[in-house]
Amino acid sequence: WGDKGYRSKEFIFEYSAASIATFLHHNSHLRYIVNTDDVDYLSKKIDMYNVNTSNLEIVDTNERLEEWKKHKYCFNPAMMHFKEHLIPGEKIIKLDNDLTCLKPIDDILDFDGALIWQTEFPISKGREYWGERKVAREVVGTEDFNSYNIGVFGLSPQYLYLVDEMIDIAYKMLDVDISDIVYFKEEPGFKSKMWSCSEQTAYSYVLDREKLKIRQMDDYFNHHCYGFTAKDNCIEEAKYLLKN
Repeated sequence: WGDKGYRSKEFIFEYSAASIATFLHHNSHLRYIVNTDDVDYLSKKIDMYNVNTSNLEIVDTNERLEEWKKHKYCFNPAMMHFKEHLIPGEKIIKLDNDLTCLKPIDDILDFDGALIWQTEFPISKGREYWGERKVAREVVGTEDFNSYNIGVFGLSPQYLYLVDEMIDIAYKMLDVDISDIVYFKEEPGFKSKMWSCSEQTAYSYVLDREKLKIRQMDDYFNHHCYGFTAKDNCIEEAKYLLKN
């Protein structure tokens, strides 16, 4: 489904720039680090918007991305990026590149616990043929925990030590073969050996196991993650910021 949702480099950079622009519009006073394999191209896309970029840092991560992409899991770079930016004693909020920021986030910067975009559903209530319930049972021995959408994800400093375990559990979930049960009605006959959202499932399990206080962020961000055309909305919702 990747070619339907992500389409091309140009499209990815277009909706990424739109997402970044909405955050800068409301939060230009906050340090905002963006990792990319093409600094110039992304900079040109962001320059289409009338936003303050004085606290934006676009970092050339091409070499590390090429290394992280060798892993079989497509979201391995996302996990590695989050881990790379962990600084003892500091809070970090990870933002996906398909968000629309709706307002300043200053009043949640003192959060204690975890930030997530939205609580989706209990894993035990999910569809067996997705494979998520199977990997949960086999790796952590339970499916009695919530699935949290981590399009926005933050941890307060005292919980940063959990990240290594979250990633370790995600890797174990990836090793569970789900090809015997997977079925996608949109693509009959398609089979996958691994659960594509293992990162999210692993993080969710640890958050619930540790009973962290959860703060949803869907009142601060729209997350354009459901459906092949969702990312078009990311661009549409940033049009008001385009330069004349």
